[in-house]
Amino acid sequence: MAIYAVHIQDSELESLGEAAFVRQAFDWRAFWFGPLWLAWHGLLAGLIAWTAAYAALIAASRSFLSATAAIAIALALQILLGLEAAALREAKLSRQGYRLAEIISAGSRDEAEARFFHELQSPRAAPAGDYFVPPAANS
Repeated sequence: MAIYAVHIQDSELESLGEAAFVRQAFDWRAFWFGPLWLAWHGLLAGLIAWTAAYAALIAASRSFLSATAAIAIALALQILLGLEAAALREAKLSRQGYRLAEIISAGSRDEAEARFFHELQSPRAAPAGDYFVPPAANS
């Protein structure tokens, strides 16, 4: 099972349709397609940093870095992007005014969405906007 962070903009019911589900795991798409993934998600600062890092790596490999070292560094940069992909998306969502609403464990994104919206409809669910209210102690 995967862990999904659910981000919403407001506590209003209308904003729940705009909820963003971010999988908390290594992102293979970011690893394999780094600049395309960054552009697809609108992460311009990340794309600029990625381009600068690879430009510096190419310049270094032409002058004093061996091919093996350049490949190892490039692989390390891609692994770092794959590991930090969720954090980059969450930082962008935070800048756009989203806030963390819930953490859900599910087998797929569709299942995470179904669980999130089902919990909102259940009678035990807290009213919209009252996320992270700890349950009363049973002691």
